[in-house]
Amino acid sequence: MQLFFKLFTLIFFLLPGFITADGNRKTALDHFLDGFQSFHADFKQTLSNERGEVMEIASGVVYMQNPGKFRWIYNAPYTQFLIADGESFWLYDVDLEQVTVRDVATSLDNTPAAIISGQSPIDEYFRKVELGTIEGFEWVELQPKDEENQYNKVRLGFEGDNLGMMILFDNLGQITRIDFINPQRNTALDPGLFTFKAPKGVDVIDERQTSR
Repeated sequence: MQLFFKLFTLIFFLLPGFITADGNRKTALDHFLDGFQSFHADFKQTLSNERGEVMEIASGVVYMQNPGKFRWIYNAPYTQFLIADGESFWLYDVDLEQVTVRDVATSLDNTPAAIISGQSPIDEYFRKVELGTIEGFEWVELQPKDEENQYNKVRLGFEGDNLGMMILFDNLGQITRIDFINPQRNTALDPGLFTFKAPKGVDVIDERQTSR
């Protein structure tokens, strides 16, 4: 659960909050974020070990809306819901019949997501490297300046002004590749996607500092 949370808060709070220190040159990432309002796509996620062997393949759908709202659903090989409304984060594991809810701000403490959601200059915490065009995608690599970061680099692949792929390299040598299928940027999304009510009969673990 903690791995999922760190991975997806990194992804979804990292994108909307970027502030570019270099105002003269725009990368593919900057173009994607310019006027960013929402993002929607199906996805395929592949986890490989340090030897390149596939350990797990998962799939589902993601919705994201600025500021700080997302709905990430795994449909296979298990069913999980990860939902944030900008203040609270819910993780619903259908097989375990369990919901965990946390404050977004406190849960992101000591992660890049906390820095970025606080509107800090991205260049203060990450080195941004343009990798050029590879296999039809324009790549930008983010290298954390904090050596204790969970990920030693994150690569974002853009096709036009849309995000098509994300690759995360962790400190154990594992690689998580996320392919976004039929991505749609700045389309109208139902606000109800970013709210959550626990189904009857499931265990609810509320870790928020102030009960709501």
